[in-house]
Amino acid sequence: MEFFDIVDKNDKIIGKINSEMQSTVKPSQLRFINIILINDNEEILVPKRSSNRKIFPNCYDFSVGGHVNSGEEYIEAAYRELKEELGIKNVELQEIAYFSPFKSSSNTFQKVYILKYNEPIIYYDHQGIEKLYYMTKKEIIELIQDKPEMFKTDYFFVMNYLFKNEKIWKN
Repeated sequence: MEFFDIVDKNDKIIGKINSEMQSTVKPSQLRFINIILINDNEEILVPKRSSNRKIFPNCYDFSVGGHVNSGEEYIEAAYRELKEELGIKNVELQEIAYFSPFKSSSNTFQKVYILKYNEPIIYYDHQGIEKLYYMTKKEIIELIQDKPEMFKTDYFFVMNYLFKNEKIWKN
């Protein structure tokens, strides 16, 4: 069973819960990471979540995302999730943003990382991910406009930030 730290409005740990109790706390009391994987063609890896997912089934998601487990730092969670979801290790993530639900439109505390990656994705979590897509900025924007219900809630906020700050990922 996984355990998550509960945090206060300053992202300071004030307690701990198990994963089964997650619905008993506000999302703003939990920590998450998201990773955006971009290749040299400026295409972003966009997984479609499996229908068996409890939260946001069949929706498009960040390249990698997940909880920060109790006792973990954000960056440790990012590398763990990257390995679990896409089988990628021995890479260097770049932190591009930190969002607080009390200072932004984010629902949760989250750090966002970017990974420039051009290798084929050989492994991915088939239980959690139905299919992987590579999409351009334009394709993502059009899909968000046409089918916003097909995306996780924080996707709009984070991608808007990313697209407005293209210097972050176009270097």
